[in-house]
Amino acid sequence: MLFTVYAKLLYFFRDFWPFIILATVFFLLFVFGIYFVFKSRTSENKKKALLVFITFLCFSVFVFTGFEAYFRYRFDESDSLGFLKVTGKWYERHVVANNYQYRDRDFSQEKKAGVTRIGIVGDSMTFGYGIKKPENRFSNLLEKKLLDSGRNVEVYNLGKSGYDTWNEIGEFQKIKHLKFDIVIWQYFLNDAEPPKSRGTPVLERERVQGKLARVITDSSYFFDYIYWRLESRYEKTFNELRNADIAAYHDPKNFAEHQKKVAEFASLLKGDDRKVIVIVFPFFKFLPDNPLSDMYPKILQMFKDNELPVIDLYQDMKTKNAKDILVSRYDYHPNELVQIIIADRLYDTIAPMIPASKK
Repeated sequence: MLFTVYAKLLYFFRDFWPFIILATVFFLLFVFGIYFVFKSRTSENKKKALLVFITFLCFSVFVFTGFEAYFRYRFDESDSLGFLKVTGKWYERHVVANNYQYRDRDFSQEKKAGVTRIGIVGDSMTFGYGIKKPENRFSNLLEKKLLDSGRNVEVYNLGKSGYDTWNEIGEFQKIKHLKFDIVIWQYFLNDAEPPKSRGTPVLERERVQGKLARVITDSSYFFDYIYWRLESRYEKTFNELRNADIAAYHDPKNFAEHQKKVAEFASLLKGDDRKVIVIVFPFFKFLPDNPLSDMYPKILQMFKDNELPVIDLYQDMKTKNAKDILVSRYDYHPNELVQIIIADRLYDTIAPMIPASKK
């Protein structure tokens, strides 16, 4: 306990020492400034003006230091694009990698007799981006519901932020030896992006800052947060990414290549007699609209052509407003409420596949 307190204090002083010095210097300036003003022989009006100036200057520094400490150590929200420095702190607090470098407990290669092992492949939606407690993710909720119903299961979360279908093919090749009986493929409507993504240049371009802005935001979490909240490029960037995702489906050549990748992945997932379920996630940010409504039947048909059962989550979400189901104002991933809905939909589909243990 004492060691933990010491380690936290040591980390705080190493991380925050410039601001501690800044606040100390201005506190001394405030004390000595008031002393010298009162001792000076200047007029009363000038004394009042100097006192107001010194007080305002020092108070501003103290307030800034307080906000800086708050955004470094108390503020606890992620942002969808990863532009903000506070997202790095969010990762430090809530993301722990296991022995296979996933956000889950350690995986066991050996599977016990009678256990049904379920793997969930996906991107940041499966990873639980923005969800602080892993136990509130749909993967963990699903496992709990199945265990509570008397089914002997292990659910492994294989989510990797930023992954598209072509990434997931290579990723699953590395972990298929874990002997999954059932695989859930979480599919998001940006998964048709090719290796040379249309969205990558958008992110690289829009996150660039001027030299002065970069110097200021690199040194301060508070100023970094204010900068991106006032910068109109953040919302613009997200809309441009949506347009790039949509364009990937409307490009006939790219969509044809994507269909091949889906067929390749379907064949890989179904190997070794694994059962596979696809759950398609909508653009939560733009609900109740579906920006890919014209292509949506083709997307769903793509899975049916590969004999993959599909859970269409848009049907559950299309009556909801985005503000009610997002992690936060600036993180457009689904919140804990949606995690429960997803877990329920998956449970209803998977439970009949797994016999309950006899008591």
